[in-house]
Amino acid sequence: MKDSLRNVFLFFLLVFISLTGHKIFAQQNAYPDPSDLERSIKDLHLLNPAVTEVHKLAESPGKNAVLMLEIGNEINSTQKNIPAIFVVGNLDGNRPIASMAALNLARDILDDENKFENHTWYIIPAGNPDAYYRYFTSPRYEDQRDGLPHNDDMDEQTDEDGYNDLNGDGYITKMRVIHPEGEWIIVNDEPRLMRKARPEKGEKGIYKVFTEGLDDDGDGKFNEDGPGGTNVNINFPHLFRFFTDEGGLYPGSSPEARAIIEFVFEHPEIAMTFSFGATNFCLSPPKGGRKGDVDLNAIKIPERYAGMLGADPEKTYSMKEIIEMVQPLAPQGVTVDESMLATFLGLGAVVNPLDDDLTFYNKLKEDYKKYLESKSADNERFEPEKAKDGSFELWSYYHLGVPVFSMDLWEVSKTETKEKEGSGLDLDELENMSSDKFLALGEEKISAFLKESGVPEQYTARSIMEMVESEKTDPAKMAEMIKQMPEKEAEEEGGDPKEKALLEYSDKILKGKGFVNWEKYDHPELGEVEIGGFVPFIETTPDYAVADSIIGLHIPWIYEIVKELPSLNIHEFKLTDEGAGVYKLDLWIENKSYLPFPTAMGKRNRQPAPAVILLSGENHQLLSGYSRTVVGDLGGSSRKKLSWLIKADKKAEILINLKSRAAGNDQKIIKIGG
Repeated sequence: MKDSLRNVFLFFLLVFISLTGHKIFAQQNAYPDPSDLERSIKDLHLLNPAVTEVHKLAESPGKNAVLMLEIGNEINSTQKNIPAIFVVGNLDGNRPIASMAALNLARDILDDENKFENHTWYIIPAGNPDAYYRYFTSPRYEDQRDGLPHNDDMDEQTDEDGYNDLNGDGYITKMRVIHPEGEWIIVNDEPRLMRKARPEKGEKGIYKVFTEGLDDDGDGKFNEDGPGGTNVNINFPHLFRFFTDEGGLYPGSSPEARAIIEFVFEHPEIAMTFSFGATNFCLSPPKGGRKGDVDLNAIKIPERYAGMLGADPEKTYSMKEIIEMVQPLAPQGVTVDESMLATFLGLGAVVNPLDDDLTFYNKLKEDYKKYLESKSADNERFEPEKAKDGSFELWSYYHLGVPVFSMDLWEVSKTETKEKEGSGLDLDELENMSSDKFLALGEEKISAFLKESGVPEQYTARSIMEMVESEKTDPAKMAEMIKQMPEKEAEEEGGDPKEKALLEYSDKILKGKGFVNWEKYDHPELGEVEIGGFVPFIETTPDYAVADSIIGLHIPWIYEIVKELPSLNIHEFKLTDEGAGVYKLDLWIENKSYLPFPTAMGKRNRQPAPAVILLSGENHQLLSGYSRTVVGDLGGSSRKKLSWLIKADKKAEILINLKSRAAGNDQKIIKIGG
């Protein structure tokens, strides 16, 4: 009895300590560091032991744990039967709000059991804890690499030439020095900002720019070999780049990325991945425009196959057109798909998103924009970052075959400008415009729009109009092409628009604390320099005072996406007596949700594992069809019919099981025979 009372007392004491700790943390008015996150994850498990489990996926090179919180009703099951959502925060390590969002998401889910009744959640608040810790160091500096020692400059020492806080202000900013080889000049209307000179327009550079520090190893370079090894978020397999300063030795060489890859492949129930980080697939779907092994809209058929298909080997065809050519030649009952043809034609890896997937991404993008408008949160913002080669987002989309979404949560708003003159057209309008409506704008307006968008001068309004008229392109394709272009060059004398917006944000919101004004400093190697510039993390991290409201705005949208995940069920069956103890069974499988199973990319890659129909029972014989039938792909809000011929001389019950680890399960019992 005493032991029981003591255990109860200890439990309530732990709960009290946990709750008190949360109150103290909230009063600190600061983002949680990795150790705070670790304590919070363990506290959530302590308070919800029946529906949570804490997994240590890896230990970073800096000896920090990469923890994941599992939430759901199957925490004790080795094989999960309900779909799961995999969420990772802050893989780049330089976005404190991303880690906080992942933690707040976990808390929000646990506050409402309906949110984990039909789904398991795997949540990693800090996927790159070593880089994240740099937000809390003094001096504060921004570096997305983990703590793996790495000899960046390939000399005889490692990590020997890092940053130095020369002016003692607690930040690592920039140094500028007047130099005959200078490339930078001061922006005309804002002397705190600089832009690169354009020699082609007669401009001469004045300044060379360095990161604040000394030449600690005496090799004539500054800060070229500081602590840090691998940026976890470019260490994933898809489009991984070898021999870079930050990418790592090979895909999955960092323990953080490898642990994530292994966990995801070991859990086929994962139906969606979600990243809080630098990209925003909710607002800006995966980008195309990469030149790689294959473009599925422009495939050349090898000459050895072209004659057989009646195709021209010099012409390009879409994948859809080739499928239509090949299908009549396939054996009866065989459905030709993209995966089959990719192997047959030796196409190699796909490097651009597929059109069928972009259809659902663009639809959900418009829904998300309406959601933000309803919350009065539709300020004009800069385009989110594109997913980097080797990133978690690209690996998830191209390799896993599940819907992949991401949020950057916060981006400084564009500065207010005078009412737009010229075309009055923006990319969103162009994307949804018909060719006829575009042509009706006229040459003058189209010319103004092309100039505003930074389209190279060789693409004149007349040439673009002719391409549209001849159906070589259309407004949607033009909009996509323009989005792939780099941001318009440091806009003439006005400087980089994003830097101007950041400076305005620093001045008006942060009371000047986001920018260190340039001041002279006597540098031992460079002589007289000026030290100043934007403080680390200003571009990625809003003031903590507004972080909760920002996160609270965006988290509800995640649940809206989850509602659209594929959900398979047995819609209906029909049993027809064919006589002589033979019955025909027709079965309709339904995907009740909007998103397809799998995605078009998953269909091509045969990922994830397909749904199957299993027939079991006694006193019956299958005359046609199989006891295990693969359902294959099933589009959103659609049905597929399957049929069997069954002989049953006696009364029998057939159990029909629909099984899918990532899209749900269902079963029916059919009485037959006699």
